[in-house]
Amino acid sequence: MVTEYASDIEHWEDWQHEYRFGVLLLFPPEPLRSIVNGLRRQHDPRSQRYCDAHISLTVPAAAPVTASHWAELTAVASAIEPIEITYGPLKHYLPHPGVCLATEPAEALDALRLALEAVSPFSEAPPRRHPFSPHMTIAEFITAHRTESLMDELASLAPSGHFLCQEVSYAVPNDAFHFEERGRLRLGTRLPPPH
Repeated sequence: MVTEYASDIEHWEDWQHEYRFGVLLLFPPEPLRSIVNGLRRQHDPRSQRYCDAHISLTVPAAAPVTASHWAELTAVASAIEPIEITYGPLKHYLPHPGVCLATEPAEALDALRLALEAVSPFSEAPPRRHPFSPHMTIAEFITAHRTESLMDELASLAPSGHFLCQEVSYAVPNDAFHFEERGRLRLGTRLPPPH
C-alpha cells in the first residue's frame, strides 16, 4: 500500500505531529454517524473538524504504512470475526474533561486493538498514555464544568443501540489535520488493497 501523508505540517500543534502516519479506528454506520457528528458539531466543533464520529483503536502509527504492512494488517483482520457493538449510555472520564458514548464489548475491541497494534508500524509506536477504554467522543475540547452540564443536557438526547462492526478504517490526517479514510480492513475476510 502506498499513500500520501501530509507535508505541510509546520502549522500543526505539537500533539498533532504524532498522528501524521494515521491510526486504525472504527467509523459507525449511518444514521448513527450523522447523529453523533451533529452532536460533535454543536458541542465541540473543533473535535468535529479533526475527524468524523469514530471509536479509536490503535495508537498512532510510528511510520508510513507500506504494502507489506497492509498485507499483515489484512491477514490479522481477516482472522477476527465481526463484532456486535453496543453504544450508549453517556460517560465521562473526569477529572479529564469530555463527554462520550460508552461502547462495548470492551474485551473484544481490546483484543482487536492488541492484534492490530502488534503489526509494524504500530508495534514501533510509543506506548499508550492511558489504558484502552473504547468510546465514541461527543466533546473533548471542553472544561470539566462543561462536561458535567453537557452530561445533563444530553441525558435524554444521546443515542443508544448496537451495530455490527465488519470493518476497521485506516485514517490519515491531511494538511488541515482532518482525518480521511485511506483504506479498510474487513473483519473475517479479505478486501483488495486500498487506493
